[in-house]
Amino acid sequence: MSHKEVKTMQNYQPYVDGRTIPWSGSWIDSVDPANGQVWSRVARCGADEADLAIRSADKAFREGAWADATAAQRADILDRLADHLETHWQVLVEPEVRDNGKRITEVRGQFSGLHSWYRHFAAEARTLTVEPQANAIPGVTSAAHPQPYGVVVAITPWNSPLMILAWKLAPALAAGNTVVVKPSEMASASTVEFARLAHEAGLPAGVLNVVTGLGHEVGEALVRHPLTRKVTFTGSDFGGRKVAEAASAGVVPTTLELGGKSAQVVFADADIDNAINGVLSGIFLSNGQTCVAGSRLLVEETVKDTFVSRIIERARALRLGDPMDPDTQVAPLANEPHLRKVRSMIVQAKDDGATCLLDGLETAAGRDGYYVGPTIFDDVTTDMQLWREEVFGPVLAVTSFSSEAEAIALANDSDYGLAGGVWTTDADKGARVANAIHSGTVYINHYRSVDPGAPIGGIKLSGYGRELGPDAVKDFLQVKSVWTGTAPVPDPFP
Repeated sequence: MSHKEVKTMQNYQPYVDGRTIPWSGSWIDSVDPANGQVWSRVARCGADEADLAIRSADKAFREGAWADATAAQRADILDRLADHLETHWQVLVEPEVRDNGKRITEVRGQFSGLHSWYRHFAAEARTLTVEPQANAIPGVTSAAHPQPYGVVVAITPWNSPLMILAWKLAPALAAGNTVVVKPSEMASASTVEFARLAHEAGLPAGVLNVVTGLGHEVGEALVRHPLTRKVTFTGSDFGGRKVAEAASAGVVPTTLELGGKSAQVVFADADIDNAINGVLSGIFLSNGQTCVAGSRLLVEETVKDTFVSRIIERARALRLGDPMDPDTQVAPLANEPHLRKVRSMIVQAKDDGATCLLDGLETAAGRDGYYVGPTIFDDVTTDMQLWREEVFGPVLAVTSFSSEAEAIALANDSDYGLAGGVWTTDADKGARVANAIHSGTVYINHYRSVDPGAPIGGIKLSGYGRELGPDAVKDFLQVKSVWTGTAPVPDPFP
């Protein structure tokens, strides 16, 4: 369906305790970024709805089918959810594309494999066991019992709502928790639709609840609720600070996956064709709206001019268009406030003296919707805003280096530390530089890979804690030590 076709207005209401909650309060308009038109409305929930959702999740955690289930039975429920997603994921595509403008090709690619995340963590749930612990105390044994936290609050961003939700929800449920989701007010539709699908698949009522609205209204109420036991957040470093501050009031543990300003380091000995594909993928897929976007390009000076000219040639040829069109290569930015931010940072980079080699504002001029084309700046210095701050858009900052040591120093000259890329045919150099880059993930000779078996997370302003990987379920578990006497307790006062 094209964005030009007229469609009935959709209303997305809170989904709590296995049902849609009738809504008579105020609404938030959801604007289709491809044309700037309102296509749906989202309930503007507040503290009352937060309380209702948290209490529903708490009840489901303490009593009923989910509370009484063994780890193996929870795994079976997750497998049924995966089965249902595998055959019904198509209904989730259009709501997400219309909400955030991501290309339908990318969304279909994500959603066709969405079930695999839940299946992976279903298998992880079956491995949870009580682990005997060694101790040196005669006549006593001890064991570590994995225990879920209880109610987990998951706050998700607008760029990939359901993919990032899977990273949180699947391991949280595998651990036995219940979850309340607060999606971004800019992109809530697919999350509400997903909750309905999950309930259809047999997820017990109250195990997954969705409340929509603004962060400082319903989001803060969820985080500060006395029954909230764990918070997981993906978003900006500004939002992460707010979440951490609110969670600290109740001494609630948090996992924060925040922004990035990742460096792509291209050495002269790299496979240039491969590196060009990787750099393009890292910054222009999803229109740069990914936390791991490779937004800083560091190229060895002997090949810089040739490499950058080829990047410009490829980027200039990318087709802007309707995200519902499978032939589109560059879709709009997700919302109007973000469009204003990206535009202002491009203007600021010009004012700061960076050389604009490809101007995405000119490319997108005259289009309806929130479009910015691929943008490339050269001569970007480390004191410029474009070097220091996350754009979260299709804007590439280029500089050169003359030695391995300089490349590492430039890569690490950032307040963020989420990801990085190294391009070289020298395996020892690749390993050495990857080890020296200060970030949670480094890719060598490829970029943007993600898998449930590999952890993702950052350092510095990119957050703390890890999602996915071998310890993903453990992140949603606490350990209870149980000591058992195997011999009579001696008289303490003989």
